[in-house]
Amino acid sequence: MNFFYEAFPDSVCVRGEEISIITDFREYIRLLDMLKCEELNDTQKTELLSEYFLDEILIDEEAIAALTEFVLMDTEEKKTEEDPSEDQKDQEEQDGSQKNLFSYEIDYPFILSGFLRDYGIDLETVDYLHWWKFRMLFDGLSEDTEIKQRIMYRGINLSDIKDQDERKRVSRIQRKIQLPMEALTDYDIGNAFA
Repeated sequence: MNFFYEAFPDSVCVRGEEISIITDFREYIRLLDMLKCEELNDTQKTELLSEYFLDEILIDEEAIAALTEFVLMDTEEKKTEEDPSEDQKDQEEQDGSQKNLFSYEIDYPFILSGFLRDYGIDLETVDYLHWWKFRMLFDGLSEDTEIKQRIMYRGINLSDIKDQDERKRVSRIQRKIQLPMEALTDYDIGNAFA
């Protein structure tokens, strides 16, 4: 897909049929929170998930997979270009690169300020912002925004730092900004209903 001349998707393909879905970014942040909620069982989560489909549809594995691909911005082009081998996936999991580096809830002030500073978009008052556009803008935030700095520090592997003083400095920063363990990664989202 080339978004310079193609619109962001507003539907997903389930059993060969295009099914309209909700696309506002707030709803998908809410979905991610819902998936983390331990008070809801799988049946309740599936019922809530059905609200993301605007057309009548049976919520089964295929429907859930289609919505998951939408949430992850997983396009056919992206799959063929970036599909890592099983060895690479195993290595990423061993390296801990699946560790969540941000939380929409905890890092909200820093995400809000980053969008205001870089784009002049107030996420609290914007009427509508497509989930994919939100994710693209989030990924494109300047490296010196507070949220990008937090992501960078959380992602540093301390064992890669040779200088002991630098390792201590980064470790202090990481402890100060660490996230709770229940945070959900994109990897977790993909496996939530598997």
